[in-house]
Amino acid sequence: MKKLTLLSVLLAMVISPAVLAEETGGIAVGATRVVYNADSREASLAVINHSGAQYYLIQSWVDDSKGNKTVPFTITPPLFRINANKQNMLRIIKSGDGLPKDRESVYWVNVKAIPPAPEANGQNTLQLAVKTRIKLFYRPVGLPGNAAETPKKLEWRQQGNELIVKNPTAYSASFNDIKVDGKELKDTKLVLPQSETHYKLDAAHVSTVSYRCINDFGGLTEPLTSSVN
Repeated sequence: MKKLTLLSVLLAMVISPAVLAEETGGIAVGATRVVYNADSREASLAVINHSGAQYYLIQSWVDDSKGNKTVPFTITPPLFRINANKQNMLRIIKSGDGLPKDRESVYWVNVKAIPPAPEANGQNTLQLAVKTRIKLFYRPVGLPGNAAETPKKLEWRQQGNELIVKNPTAYSASFNDIKVDGKELKDTKLVLPQSETHYKLDAAHVSTVSYRCINDFGGLTEPLTSSVN
């Protein structure tokens, strides 16, 4: 019987940076989000290999919420090898125009860690590549207020079987959790600046919403409570 040839299957999984470090034996990124201030030449993100002996190939890119890679940002180096117990910095550089100047814009930084292919030994093998995906906030100069104030300025209302949150500020709000009359919503989507986000409701009428947002440093805001109009 002929020996089985090497089968290398590449799987991409979008998970948190903490899980990424665990699943790949030590690869992690240095933040859960990147804030790119417009008066800076670039933003940076650390990639760390905590593994004791294994190197990884790191592939990185920026895209939008739909996965479109035609965006006004480049990332360098887009592909590199990182050895065990080493760290490298990704540089994110604005390379295009046309972004709004009256509000921040949101994109995504993707970092894929690809382990070396195992040596063929007559067995089918599985090569697991793990991808982490974190938000990139591009913040123009001179925006009114500040990002820390945004969670307190959100406006909530019910329309039929939908809960609608309005963000009147120039900054995005990323939710960690939302509870409606004590019941937690399953899908806590981002609400963009000067826009609205809709959530499906089971109840015919709701009165209060409580929530926590994620700040610029990846931490949680204090719990906030608001009436639903």
